[in-house]
Amino acid sequence: MFDAIETLFKKRNILTHKNQGITVAKVLDSTAGVELTKEILHQIIDRKTVLYLSGGSTPKSLYTEIAREELLIPGAVGQVDERFGEPFHPNSNQLMIRGTGLLRYLEIRDIPFYPILQSEKSREEAADLYDQKLRELNAVFQKSVAIMGIGIDGHTSGMPALDSEFRIQNSELLRTHNLVASYNDTNGKYDERVTMTFLGLEMIDLLIVLVFGDDKNKALDLMFGDGSEEEIPARFYKRPDVAKKTLLITDQTV
Repeated sequence: MFDAIETLFKKRNILTHKNQGITVAKVLDSTAGVELTKEILHQIIDRKTVLYLSGGSTPKSLYTEIAREELLIPGAVGQVDERFGEPFHPNSNQLMIRGTGLLRYLEIRDIPFYPILQSEKSREEAADLYDQKLRELNAVFQKSVAIMGIGIDGHTSGMPALDSEFRIQNSELLRTHNLVASYNDTNGKYDERVTMTFLGLEMIDLLIVLVFGDDKNKALDLMFGDGSEEEIPARFYKRPDVAKKTLLITDQTV
């Protein structure tokens, strides 16, 4: 997939460089970044591809554009992470994605959408069922792409950046052999989450990481800085086997 992306970069005269093995594409602003990401998806996504969506404010405009254009046709769409609760609860990524019009478009095109929240009785059950679903999707589809982001504190997907109180829990998340895990950050800001683990993310063929705005400078400094993934999960992208399939699209200088 990177061959097609590099061809697009040359055609568009997009400046790129490597930072610790990660391909970095510099854009003018978030609008240009969304436009570039959309073009990349059109180049590489087809019916043999499963596309995974992250939550957060950064990718929201991308999903809106995909829904508006009604051109992208993946084989299936899933989620990277979710805040646990009833389907479409007010703080859910599922509700945000529906609000962009993307779920309506997928339904019109008969493209399956696999949400994490399906009225399970517990976080653990939701994680187990979605772990099974990811394994099925990995077996069925030849290619996989994920839209990722990085929080100001350096978290990515639902993997939390650490304070000392949450260190034990996060260490367990890093060691798990599951593709999906859940946790409850009762004393912090993350609350109840179900998320792909690093092992689950390692299975994906292309990770497109979107980072826009001056307020994300600190996040990028944390990501490219020294230290552990346990402390700053975004450092996961620097793993040699992960970096080579990670594309960072940003309007910041790194």
